[in-house]
Amino acid sequence: MERNNLNLEDLNNKTILDIGSGPGGVAKGIHELLISGEISNTKVIALDPLMDFYKNEIGILKEDENLKLLTNKGESIELDNSSVDIIISTNVLDHCEDPKNLISEASRVLKPNGLFYPSVHLVYGYLKIVSPLIKYFDTNHPHHFTRSMLEKKLKLHFKEIKVTNYFSIKHDQKKFTFINIFKQKNFFRSFKRFLSNYVLYTCYFKCRKKPETL
Repeated sequence: MERNNLNLEDLNNKTILDIGSGPGGVAKGIHELLISGEISNTKVIALDPLMDFYKNEIGILKEDENLKLLTNKGESIELDNSSVDIIISTNVLDHCEDPKNLISEASRVLKPNGLFYPSVHLVYGYLKIVSPLIKYFDTNHPHHFTRSMLEKKLKLHFKEIKVTNYFSIKHDQKKFTFINIFKQKNFFRSFKRFLSNYVLYTCYFKCRKKPETL
């Protein structure tokens, strides 16, 4: 929440969707805030294509009147148009099958002037020319965007796009150091992680949906 510049009062009386929640994610944290009484009248929706597995095999998220669990991809969300106030999506746009469709779906389910908070690993601008090739080395991320590339996609559906924060990979993953390359069993994997310090950074966006037009 701090990285997205979200305050507790921003969550009151809202319907909040976590796209790509994983087994817990942001949805779990917001639901805990609701249970503890730190926020009120908040509805949380956790969406993930593996949600059935997470429910049956892990069980961190448990559906109740304020927490809905959806087994969907972000490109095909089983929610009504203009039914959500806030969408949070952490490290999903570079993992999904079709980022353009996910952004379109996020816009569709958001209410007019609703807010979309995606965070994503971006490629440093000086590597733009080779960004299409990075996926062959960083296979966990099939898509690699520079900031300008992603903003271009977001601008198709959102009227205001701001960067609220950004952090280097080294800042978030301090163990990805040169020395640690030689301490890991999988040298190639650890070398790729170290190299990511100079290729990627994490960027947090705040996007406001365009108002409805007649």
